[in-house]
Amino acid sequence: MKSFKEMAKNLIFGKKGTLSNRRITFFLLFLNVITAAAVSIYIPCLKKMAIDLHTTSTVMQMTIVAHLIGEFSGRVLCGPIIELYGNRAVILPSLMISIVGHLGCMISESSSMFMVMRFIQAIGSSVIYIISQNIIGETFNEKEKSSVIGIFELYQPIAWILSPFVGSILTQISNWRVFFFLLALAHVVGLLFFWMYPAKERQPVQKRFLILKFLHEYANLLKNYSFVIYALIPGLFAGGYMIFATSSTLICHKFFGNNSSVVAIFAAIPLFFYVFATFAYRIIVDKFGVVASRRIGTCVYGIFGIYIMYIAMHKSPWTPGILLTLMCLQCVGSAFLVPVSVLKALQSAHNSTCAGALTVVIFRNIIMSICITAAAKFNSSITTVMSCVFMTVATILLLMTTRKIIKTRANRKRKRNGTIV
Repeated sequence: MKSFKEMAKNLIFGKKGTLSNRRITFFLLFLNVITAAAVSIYIPCLKKMAIDLHTTSTVMQMTIVAHLIGEFSGRVLCGPIIELYGNRAVILPSLMISIVGHLGCMISESSSMFMVMRFIQAIGSSVIYIISQNIIGETFNEKEKSSVIGIFELYQPIAWILSPFVGSILTQISNWRVFFFLLALAHVVGLLFFWMYPAKERQPVQKRFLILKFLHEYANLLKNYSFVIYALIPGLFAGGYMIFATSSTLICHKFFGNNSSVVAIFAAIPLFFYVFATFAYRIIVDKFGVVASRRIGTCVYGIFGIYIMYIAMHKSPWTPGILLTLMCLQCVGSAFLVPVSVLKALQSAHNSTCAGALTVVIFRNIIMSICITAAAKFNSSITTVMSCVFMTVATILLLMTTRKIIKTRANRKRKRNGTIV
């Protein structure tokens, strides 16, 4: 036991024996990437898994929805629970639940058991992102915090890019069950990290009223239509992409045959554009401000709309090249617009920043679940692409109309205040 503890200590603290801010950033980013990768790592081999579990590809797509619902369920009340009991008291049992869920997925022999285990695993891992944000807020100063949060903005697209490739490679050399063993192993490392992470002293809180306070904040946010509109936009982007990603197996099977490597490449190309556009977004915001970013994103979506109209007028067939072009344009536009919408949503949340951030994530999970369910139900590449188009058009319409809504509301408020005075 002593040797194991020493080995774990060396793994987490390194040779110097100190937990530096760089190592903290590395472990938090690693755990968040692993959590996001768990959503899409098995997309390239959905058909193979469907055969092994004696079910259909449609049911396997629904297991992704089970994961998203599990994340949603775990996050709804994690804020007040963390406030009551602290980071460590919540994250350690949560990671244990996640490990059990991953191992359950690994040994599943039926689709129903696999779906239940996915739900359990997602509940356990749902708090990692929130805990990570708490640790960043407690550990880093303002300058370091902005840099670290900038890195964290990229964890999800990076995970969605890499995980299908990793899944494809592991499928070629082994079995899909290895995915879940490796994910469980990664969360064991996370368990060691949080076990050894120094706990911060907490101020006593009034347990009886805290949960009611959070519920009241959620209710107020849902009444704030400016916040709701902005908070929906990241979910629309993520939902549009997940429809495309989960249906890539069907699209590629139609044109290229059942090749998991092609599926991984096909699903990942738009996200490469998203990552590069995100770096461009950060440079433009630093030099020219948020307004320039919004204008660029709107122009990209304008090109997207013109391209859609051109395809419709010429009745062009939906080829893989056209699908990729549409998704790449969508990802570039979203890279400029989604961070702006998140920033505006948190500003609209006023003093309920924690509840606001959680609500943005919850909205995203709900919309992604609805989109994947629709893709699984209709099971057609054309329907999938049109669903992506609807998500994208909805996003840009929200961005264009939100400004008018807020401006109108501000004018009314000014007139009312002027009348009172």
